[in-house]
Order: sequence, then structure tokens, then C-alpha cells
Amino acid sequence: MGMRKVNITQEGRSGAVTYEEDQGRITGWWEFAGGDALALISMGSASEWRHGHPWAVDHRAGILRFVADEVIRQKAPGCYAVIEEESGMITLYQGPAPAGRTAASETPTAASSTARKAEAATFVRRYTRLKAMLGIVVLAVALVAGAVYWLGKKVLTVASAGGMPMGECVRTDTHIASLIQATDPHLPEITGRGAKTTTTVSLLLIPTDGSAPHQLLIGEGLRSEQIRMARILGSDGRVLWFDVNGLGGADLERHVLLDPSEMRDPQVPRPGSPFPPGPDSYLSAGFIPADGQWIGVHAAEELQGEYAPGKFVRKVVSQQGSRQMRRLYRGMLETAVDGKYHRITAMEPLGDAEFFNAAFLRMDGRSEPLRLADPDGVLMLHTSEPGVKGTAIVARMDLSGKTLWSVNTAIDRFNLKQILPGPDAFAFVGKRLPAPGKVSEPLVVLVENTTGKTTTHSLWR
Repeated sequence: MGMRKVNITQEGRSGAVTYEEDQGRITGWWEFAGGDALALISMGSASEWRHGHPWAVDHRAGILRFVADEVIRQKAPGCYAVIEEESGMITLYQGPAPAGRTAASETPTAASSTARKAEAATFVRRYTRLKAMLGIVVLAVALVAGAVYWLGKKVLTVASAGGMPMGECVRTDTHIASLIQATDPHLPEITGRGAKTTTTVSLLLIPTDGSAPHQLLIGEGLRSEQIRMARILGSDGRVLWFDVNGLGGADLERHVLLDPSEMRDPQVPRPGSPFPPGPDSYLSAGFIPADGQWIGVHAAEELQGEYAPGKFVRKVVSQQGSRQMRRLYRGMLETAVDGKYHRITAMEPLGDAEFFNAAFLRMDGRSEPLRLADPDGVLMLHTSEPGVKGTAIVARMDLSGKTLWSVNTAIDRFNLKQILPGPDAFAFVGKRLPAPGKVSEPLVVLVENTTGKTTTHSLWR
């Protein structure tokens, strides 16, 4: 017979039993039985085998015994089987085989065979009626549930939630980009876990020139595992690339998503650091406007420490994030011996104005503050008031310490998430001050470097 095996499948209270060997395959059925019997297995009568499986007729008894043994081994340890070779019926009984019987098989007497057949037939008829009744009940329940679902969707469906920002904003030469996610309409979740809710993801493109933003639909009906790693990858100048359940791109000039045919050779930027620079990376304590001079914004304590006469400063200096009142100062410097470190000889204030948590704005963590012309000056970021309720203020200062303009971004200074610098405008990303019982609105605020013109965009969509 070569290699042979038995496969058993279950579907409710019944299933299939398949015998396989090199010569072929024979498929029968099984059902749970009643009374003392555990299950009934039918592998087909002898006449059915003569017509359908003639290759197996000569060793029919061995096959039936093998099927019985395998069913007991796989599914019913501790049971024994009674085999009716002519009908191909195998009956499994619980417990050890009675004396005089093997645990696997025995051909019963005609009387006991007839009784068991009658018992099995009665059980099968009863089971068939029960299945029919159960089917009717299930159908009725399904119809009622379908009607409730169809009618209830209009009453019970939770409306689509407003869009919220997803991950960090990314700046290109012409836009501030953000992924926006919104929960799709759905029926209420009894468990409260939202396991069956799906999400719509879109791309928000905010032009840095102050014009109206564009929102491009990326995908609907997305499951949580499909958007877990969603992010904006960056821009090559013409296309903004993103990964939302797969690579995609947006044409920044046409404000449309790329067709798959346009992505045959994508110039996807290499991923940067997984931890984008925080706002403090773009803050500077001061700069050297000319040989022998220093313009800085310092607290009184700092003038007794790192900015005291005799200390050294460099051209590139980061501002510490301490929450202190600071003033503008002009310092006198000695010529650097090595061209890098300059000794402070004196510090004098530029006016009496004080600014809380003040610093100059710069393009990155390796540069001096951004210098503006006509008149010569810089941009300063400070907080509207001491404490925890201050908002981020952007001001343009000239080299004499005069404030040329000042704008309030309305962003909670200590909830400022990102500073996205640019030669023409700085973008600030953060939330409004918290209000009792309300969720703080996320904002993108663009401030033109020369004029202070401000454009505010909500990231609620």
C-alpha cells in the first residue's frame, strides 16, 4: 500500500474523513452519535467501492481497520471501534473494548448490526431535523439582525471623526506637509476598543506663501496595522514622498497624488534621523555682528556665569531653555587668538525691555541667528508672560535693540512642538493654550521674516 494517512476535518457536529495512499483517495463522513456511541464514521459500502474505488476492494478490511485506528489515535484516545465491513460503517464507543473485542475493530452479529443501524438511522434523522430547525432559527435571526443593522446604521452610526495630525510636519521648499487621519463612520463598539474601526488618511499641503492649503486623499478604510508606520519621507523638490500602507508621492506644483505609472523611478529621499530636532535646536543666545562685538539675550544670572567678563564665546552659541527674564546686551570682545574663541571684556544692556525665555532664531543647530537686512537685525522668540500660560511671540529686532514688529502666534510656548525655519518665513507647529473641558487645537503658524505677516492654519480637518 505504500505510504498511507487519514485526514479528519470538523464542521460543527460533523465533518469528513479522508483515507489516502499511493493508489488513490477515499472520502467518507462522520457525525457525533447518541446513546453509548461517540461517533459514526461512514467510508462507503462495498458496492460503492467496487464502482468508485476498485483499486481498494481487495484490501477493504485493512483500510477500514486503519481508518478506525487513526481516528482513535488522532481524535478519540481511550475509545474502541466496531466495524461493519459490508456497509463501511465504523462506530466509536467510549471506554475500553469489552472482553473478547479488540480496541480497533470487530464485525458484529447480524442482530446487533441491525439494531445499531436502526439506532444510528434514528439519530441521524433526529439530528437532521434539529439542523433544519437550527437553520431556520439562524436565518430568522440573520434577517432580523440585518434589518436592525440596515435601519440602525442611519441612527446608531458614529459619524466620521474630524481629522487630526499624524506624526511630525515636514517642510519642503514651498510647503508645510502633514498627514491627517480621521476615523471612518462606524457602529458603536460595545467593547470600547475600536477593533473594527477604520481610518481615512490624507495629505495636507500648506503653501509657505500664505495661500490656501490643499488636502489630498491617500486612502480610506485603512486598518490600524496598515498605518502604524505611516510617515512623510521627504521631498526631492518636485515630489513629496510618503509611506502610507505603501510608497506614494504628491506633485507639489500640481497638488495631486502621483499615478502609479509616474512612480517607476522614484527619487525617494533617504530617511533622516528617527528623532527630528526639537524647537530648542533653532534657538541661539547671541552672535557676533562685527569684529569685537557681541549681541546677546541673557538673564542676570547668566551675566554672572558663562557671559561674565573674562569668559569666552563662540560665533555659534545655543540658548539654554531655562525659564528666565532676559534682556538684550551688547558685548565687547577681544580678537580671537585661534579665530574661534573670543574673550568677553564688557557687557552693557540695550534698553530696559525684558523678555521671558528669549532667544534668537536660526536655521539649524550649527548656524548663527538668521540675519535680516534693511535694517540689519535678527528674529527673536520669547514668551508672552512668565509662568505656564504664556504664548510664543516672534519679534524682529534691529542691532540697537529696537523692536521693529512683534506678533503673537497663539501657540502655547511650552507646547511648541516644531520650528520649521526658512529664509522667507518661519513655521511654528504646536497647540493653543489649554482651556477647561476642551482639547487644545493644533496649529501651523507661518510668520514672514521681513514683515511679520502671520498666517494661521488649523491641523483639525
